[in-house]
Amino acid sequence: MKKELIWHLGYSDNLNEIPTEYFSASVPGAVQLDYAKHYNLPNHNAELNFKEYAWMEDKYWFYKTEYDATNIKENKLYFISEGIDYKFDILINGECRYSYEGMYRKVEVDISDLIGSIIKIDVIIYPVPKSTVGNVTPNTRDEANQTTKPAVSYGWDFHPRLVPLGIWNNTYIFATNLVEIAKPEVTYTLNSDRTNALVELSVNSKENVTWSFYSPNGDLIYKTNSSTDKFAVNNPLLWWCNGYGEPNLYKWELSVGAEKYSGKIGFKTVSLEMNEGTWNVPEFPKTRACPPITLCLNVVNVFVKVSNWFAPEIYYATIDKKRYLEQLTLVKEANLNFVRCWGGAIVNKESFYDICDELGIMVWQEFPLGCNNYHSTPEYLSILKNEALDIINRVSKHACHVIWCGGNELFNSWSGMTDQSLALRTLNSLTLDKTPNIPFIPTSPLMGMAHGSYLFIYFEGQEAIEVMQNSKNTAYTEFGMPAISNTECLEQIASKDKLFPLVQNDLTCAHHAFKAWCQEENWASTQTIAHYFGESESLNQLVERGQYLQGVGYRFIFEEARRQKPYCSMAVNWCLNEPWPCIANNSLICYPNYIKPAYFEVAKACRSVLASARYRKLKYNAGEILDFDLWILNDGVKSVKGDTVKVFVQVGNEQPEHIIDWQFPNLSANTNFEGPTLRYKLPYVYSAENFKIILSSGKYSSEYTLLYNCPISDKPKQKILNI
Repeated sequence: MKKELIWHLGYSDNLNEIPTEYFSASVPGAVQLDYAKHYNLPNHNAELNFKEYAWMEDKYWFYKTEYDATNIKENKLYFISEGIDYKFDILINGECRYSYEGMYRKVEVDISDLIGSIIKIDVIIYPVPKSTVGNVTPNTRDEANQTTKPAVSYGWDFHPRLVPLGIWNNTYIFATNLVEIAKPEVTYTLNSDRTNALVELSVNSKENVTWSFYSPNGDLIYKTNSSTDKFAVNNPLLWWCNGYGEPNLYKWELSVGAEKYSGKIGFKTVSLEMNEGTWNVPEFPKTRACPPITLCLNVVNVFVKVSNWFAPEIYYATIDKKRYLEQLTLVKEANLNFVRCWGGAIVNKESFYDICDELGIMVWQEFPLGCNNYHSTPEYLSILKNEALDIINRVSKHACHVIWCGGNELFNSWSGMTDQSLALRTLNSLTLDKTPNIPFIPTSPLMGMAHGSYLFIYFEGQEAIEVMQNSKNTAYTEFGMPAISNTECLEQIASKDKLFPLVQNDLTCAHHAFKAWCQEENWASTQTIAHYFGESESLNQLVERGQYLQGVGYRFIFEEARRQKPYCSMAVNWCLNEPWPCIANNSLICYPNYIKPAYFEVAKACRSVLASARYRKLKYNAGEILDFDLWILNDGVKSVKGDTVKVFVQVGNEQPEHIIDWQFPNLSANTNFEGPTLRYKLPYVYSAENFKIILSSGKYSSEYTLLYNCPISDKPKQKILNI
């Protein structure tokens, strides 16, 4: 039986100094939020208020509570926490009974010897760890290179420097009559043709055990009173990702004495296979080809359509199931089938993975390493191993989990790690031992894969549209397209008079409009917007124009990655969401849950089957030749019956002009088809600012709005067809 606790919090400058004042604390929570609430600090999301929180990372924080165990009838009593952030001591009646450095280990402290008394519990949180190992620049993410805390908290191009501390996950007293806390395990093995699943049940108790196992539709399949048992499920319903089938989940229930436990499992096989064409190298001998990155789920190659996932709050303790659900539902509704849980962020709470199981969203789980050289000191390796074991045991039981990754951008000049780094060898070893059937890659990207770019116009002056169709990569595991946030998000930051004209200053830099990623460009992309549209007259107009560019860019890249199948097998945009209100960023959803127009463009691009146009650039002049390639993109598990695509071009408000009827043949499952290239001379239409390419084919239809310029106002209209 769980019993909640009432907490109070104080702080001091050193470990041996008792706080002079305590105030009410929320658990789960963060010390910064409790302090801010008590002392009425301004909202950290607005203006430059986050700077008022900076000093808190260097203090010792003291949680205290009492529990009255005088009337406890159970024989055993435990203090349990599912996550304390980060280095901490737990004192019971003044005696230190547990010390740990890390945030993912579940803590269980046996306090049964104190049944019948008033128990005083103190949790002392140490200051934020700041590494001095290696070449560390103070107040940067370098300081995270010896910790499993999220590196992003130390400051990133979409995240201020705000480093949470506190009891961040569920924490309670647990009373039971069991000899020890029950730890049920349910595992399975699928035979080679997936027609039989051997299920193994195990629990560390023999006291009045009852297991029940149910099919996805709720039928009882198996029941036993043994603490350990095995049974077969014939012709099991497999777990499938979004767009490829149903995410079938089997439910188990366990009674051990008076205690009740339950969970779900999904039967699947997963592997990473070589991408088609990656063995075809021109020279010999060659010792290394592009590593496998085609995801094979239940022996079906899946084209992975993904968004990089970030925790939706800076203070991740505040995230609950409802918060996860509202954003993960958007992942599914965008026709995505996967999320990459980025290594710079937290490993999510249990409800995140439960929801992904239910929705059929596959999870690429990175360990908490990101853009640093995690030097292999004995102290760090010990912390990493302890934390990794808890992460592996918790995440791997979920059907949604399909890939382990060591961390983000570790094989490059700014991180300097290699596949010989002991941290990565440790993670590879642990995952192989605990989850041999789940693939592991050391980092993203690897050879043949790509991160970037993150701008509509590259530094060299090329559009992402041009660069992307001339690229050849096995997977695009990060690519961005910036835009200014929705006005509702901007209103959380500052008044409009402080945001327009949008110029570089302390406020706009702090909220990532300028100098967020590099000096040459900015996430607000004001220069790019002016290049295509001229100067904007209002903030609303600037937002609308920037978000249009983001939508065009993201849609083109997703469709182009799909056109490069099967050599390419993944398209992963940066990113889905934001943890605080950015003035501008690459996200599809701005804080807290405002959907940008680009989200809907991505949803169009990621339909299982669609007619697609590969055009060459964004803006065209009147009289210029428009040429574009026609495609049918099919990522589905079903064949597609041949049909007709009617192609039109519409300039401004003119009537659409019918260009061609293209008939495509029957297509087998998971197969694209490349059609003809069309050439069309754009007419002169004064006052038109855009034109559309319209591909009409029922539910496969697509429409693209591109920019149009007609500088000669007195030129008569001309319509010339040239196919």
